Amino acid sequence: MKDNLAELLTNIFATSGHSVSESDTVDLIIEKNGTKTYIKLTTQPDISEINSFAAVVKDNIGLYVTLEKMSAEMCDYATHIGLITWDRDELAFQIGKAVIADLEGNTSDLELVAYDVKKHHHEELPAQTPDMSSSCEDTEIWDSNNVEPAAPATNKPGFNIWRTSPEMQKAETNNDFIQYEHPQRTAQESAPAPTMMKEPQSQMPFTLDLHTAPIKLQKDRAIAMARSDIGMPKDVVLKFVPYWRYAYAVKAEHRFKNKVVDISGQGQGCLNALNGNREQIELQQVNDSITLPDDSYEIKSQMFDQQEAETTLLSEIIEEYTKDVRFSNVVREAMISEHKIFKPTADDIRFNIELVYVPIWEVKGSRNSIEINAYTQKILTEPVDDDVEFI
Repeated sequence: MKDNLAELLTNIFATSGHSVSESDTVDLIIEKNGTKTYIKLTTQPDISEINSFAAVVKDNIGLYVTLEKMSAEMCDYATHIGLITWDRDELAFQIGKAVIADLEGNTSDLELVAYDVKKHHHEELPAQTPDMSSSCEDTEIWDSNNVEPAAPATNKPGFNIWRTSPEMQKAETNNDFIQYEHPQRTAQESAPAPTMMKEPQSQMPFTLDLHTAPIKLQKDRAIAMARSDIGMPKDVVLKFVPYWRYAYAVKAEHRFKNKVVDISGQGQGCLNALNGNREQIELQQVNDSITLPDDSYEIKSQMFDQQEAETTLLSEIIEEYTKDVRFSNVVREAMISEHKIFKPTADDIRFNIELVYVPIWEVKGSRNSIEINAYTQKILTEPVDDDVEFI
């Protein structure tokens, strides 16, 4: 299967003006306009293989191609260390683009790898690479000392799966967690008024000042992904949906007679500010502005304010970490069992929360529509608001 993939890519790159050669260190090397790209082919993505390939490529352009779907976490990590990734979906898109270009006779103008992208300047990574099987309990709490791995200088601090928070290290060592305090509200935290511009005045790109995750899935890709479910699209809308991004750490210790009950843990996630649903969206990159191809977009107005979100989340976290412990004791040859409920309080929870917008493509068909997260590039199984009629 790997040999068939190599042959297919060789034909595609050759017809688009690349010279293709084999190598002892990588699977293929392509060159166009004096720029080389090293290609690694694999049937299934592997984090150790990604690291090894990045070490071989070093400061050159590296393209990692896999026949399986890559997780968002693994894809972000590969991008962070300087690689271009084509997983199953991206590979299908690129092959389809090449076939269409061949039918139209435009293969010489086909751009499969962007050579005009500036070289990445990466910060040094810790020796430990992310564990792709870890749960949200293993993800560190974000705070003001964390720096986004792939974010511009204007980014605010956020979650970071490759760093450990100094505060968390200190807390775990000293059992001294920062107590929960309600954040002070400012005028900047107020949600923007809902805006819809249906008739763009210009098709020139422009910058929107909004605390949002970036768009990683472009409009044409979203249409291609939705077409198999809804047929020919009638309209495509870019929506910015508000989420309350939160992270927490729980540390509590209770004593009952001669027993010690420890309650501890941590987690993160997002609370949809439209419908109140908790979702496990890992936003590794959040910017204070975003560049849009035109001025056609919609900003959704939040239905849950910060205080309501905090109350809901703290209540659910307390319930999640409540323990019903059963104790057994022998008194005069009689076995006596009893149970007691232990739960953390708000003072036992270190809690951070902020309002973040997530770009969502809504592709509308003749009878229904489908929504795709433009950041995670995943098709949504549940609507983000009540205005969508899902398939």
